Amino acid sequence: MNLLFMLMSATIKDIAKLAGVSISTVSRALNNNPRVKKGTMDKIQDIAKSLNFEFNAGARSLSSKITGNIALVYDAHINGFEVSLYINQLFLEVRYILEQMDMDTILLTGYDVNTGASNIKRIVHKKKVDGFLIVHDSITNDDYKTIQAAGLPIVQLHMVPRNDISVRFDSFYSDNFMGGQMATNHLISLGCRSILTVLPFAEESKEYSQRVLGYKKALEDSDLPFNKELVVSVECAYLSGYNLFNSIPKIIKQVDGIFFQADIQAFGFLTAARERGIDIPGDIKVIGYDDVPMCQTVIPSLSSIHQPRKELAELACKRIIQRINSPINLKPECRYLLPSIVLRTSS
Repeated sequence: MNLLFMLMSATIKDIAKLAGVSISTVSRALNNNPRVKKGTMDKIQDIAKSLNFEFNAGARSLSSKITGNIALVYDAHINGFEVSLYINQLFLEVRYILEQMDMDTILLTGYDVNTGASNIKRIVHKKKVDGFLIVHDSITNDDYKTIQAAGLPIVQLHMVPRNDISVRFDSFYSDNFMGGQMATNHLISLGCRSILTVLPFAEESKEYSQRVLGYKKALEDSDLPFNKELVVSVECAYLSGYNLFNSIPKIIKQVDGIFFQADIQAFGFLTAARERGIDIPGDIKVIGYDDVPMCQTVIPSLSSIHQPRKELAELACKRIIQRINSPINLKPECRYLLPSIVLRTSS
């Protein structure tokens, strides 16, 4: 690049190239962010001065459009401890990886819980982020269009949208159909012939509906009849699992295996079974879903389907950084990663 031209129109991208660092590191250094090492900060600021780069925020915004922030959008209903056990682990992975990439995470509920107003539109208009990682399955098509119109990248993570979306974007999911099939096949392989599956109240969620389809396929492949009474929806809570002995006593008496689609429900059931003198896995074999850390500490320890949260987080974070740095000539990518089974005492 011609030096005179660079002096006239220097951008953060030019400084990053000369300094051999990322664009977000340059942005932090120009903001005197303490996370940048002093030697690196001095080098970047010296280059900026030599190029007559404007140090005010407005100039940075016009020249680079880089804020160093990624919006991580989620549904407000997961704020409860029990519902968010897996999501919290996923978010920790995302935040850690983005920090390694010199990016900050802004946690954002999709919609105001009191007014229903779009928080996405608000943050787009304020120009506070460089892209959106969306872990929410009910974002409107209009909001996706708002992000797209602002020229910001979108990466959908973990949750498949329920709505029909006209905007194309990158997406990374765990294969819930295979997870449901895997859990059910495991119980069948242990000799279970009457298998109950318990899922959270989320009839429209593609996450759970796909697991039920996997459950059905496993039964079909083993020539076992499907009984709709053995598909039970309850609240995603410890007490819901604990109370199954009282809420569906006849069903519990007839089953020899239970596939819980949320670990937290299984934890409650295991406690109630122990109190009633029911042998797990002798009388009933149990498997959960998500493989949250508590699976190792409950009694008995819980077998569970492990969602590849680390791999999903890495793919999503790397992709959104690619989109920020190279917004053109990248075709939208959609990937489903296979879960795995972690066997413990409950089965």
